[in-house]
Amino acid sequence: MKTKFLLTFIISLLTAHLGHAHALWIETPSEGQLNKRHTVHVYYGEYAEQSTDPIDKWYSDVRDFELYLINPNGERTKLDKEADSDHFSSSFIPTENGTYTLSIVHGAKEAYETMRFEFSSIAFVKVGGNPLIDIKQGFHLKPLGDTQESGAEIDLAVLDHAVPQTGSEVIVIGPDGWTKTMKSDSDGKVVFKPLVPGKYVIEASRTDDKKEDWHGQKIEKIWRGSTLAIQVK
Repeated sequence: MKTKFLLTFIISLLTAHLGHAHALWIETPSEGQLNKRHTVHVYYGEYAEQSTDPIDKWYSDVRDFELYLINPNGERTKLDKEADSDHFSSSFIPTENGTYTLSIVHGAKEAYETMRFEFSSIAFVKVGGNPLIDIKQGFHLKPLGDTQESGAEIDLAVLDHAVPQTGSEVIVIGPDGWTKTMKSDSDGKVVFKPLVPGKYVIEASRTDDKKEDWHGQKIEKIWRGSTLAIQVK
């Protein structure tokens, strides 16, 4: 019993370290313009500490992530990426009005005991003022409404292929290191009120039971963490 308790405790600590301290996130302006190049940056680090890790220090093989662009018609395109010292850069040119979705889902090759870790991030780019749409995307966060101003409530939903996820843990990290932890309600929703302008990184997470062979390791659980970065005015 003591050994089992100790193992559970260690896994909990490691999950907290990887999931809540470190995260992978996409940064990009939330509005784009037709036929003008739109830039995208991808970071990994401890945003609560205002730090990003050098690429060669990223956990396991997270640096090998693939970045996909989903256009307003639902077509997926893999984007090229270019490495910098502490982030990757990419870009695309919107050719029609609507919502463009940027998506990363990467299962880290290195597991711990019987648990593996899946890092993901999503970003939405509106072109032409169109509202956001539901997409066939796995576990992720989605803004509900256009409000992104300090002092005003911001509504988000935790979804999995458009299905609301109840009881998912959501952590909001502000530009000054302020954090708030919540659970999504029966409709998959969470609400927070940013008090200062700046960039906020929001992470939703859950742990699923799943037995599988993962790169030669026997896995029983998958920790999934998905981020959304927003710029509050």
